[in-house]
Amino acid sequence: MPYQFSPSSTPTAATAEVSVLIRITTDAGQAPDLAARVVEAVRTAAGGNPLTVSIPTAPTVPAPRRPLGSRLRINVADRRVEHEGALVDLTRLEFDLLLFLCRRPNRVHLRTTLLAEIWGLPEEVHTRTLDVHVRRIRRKLGSAAAMLDTVRGVGYRITGTEGLSIDEPA
Repeated sequence: MPYQFSPSSTPTAATAEVSVLIRITTDAGQAPDLAARVVEAVRTAAGGNPLTVSIPTAPTVPAPRRPLGSRLRINVADRRVEHEGALVDLTRLEFDLLLFLCRRPNRVHLRTTLLAEIWGLPEEVHTRTLDVHVRRIRRKLGSAAAMLDTVRGVGYRITGTEGLSIDEPA
């Protein structure tokens, strides 16, 4: 059956809920981009109607190993970031975003996941604030910015973590 149709719980309601399950087998490296394209196609087909998208887990995509070339240290208790011994002045959200990504390296994090986890925004929200924060973090990190990868149309990941240390509180 290509689709399921279920009337709303209210018998007289003029609305209905449509649930769609799509399974596509593809190369692991192409999965995040394919998922993003499918979600955008469904959003377009929904024509402005409320839409809830649930992607259980972003696939883990091995990233090419790149040496960081510099030392980046995150002190969680003090909420401080140092690059090559110099303090990096980050805003609260920049720090939270960098820490979230660094605690989960070499994994693609969907834009919707980052907006929900860091900003507390619902998945339906489309905003460029994430891109602005990533750009500011990269500018402030200098040579360590190379570790923050963009996965076009999908999200971001941290790679090349050889020079990264996270000091967690005891």
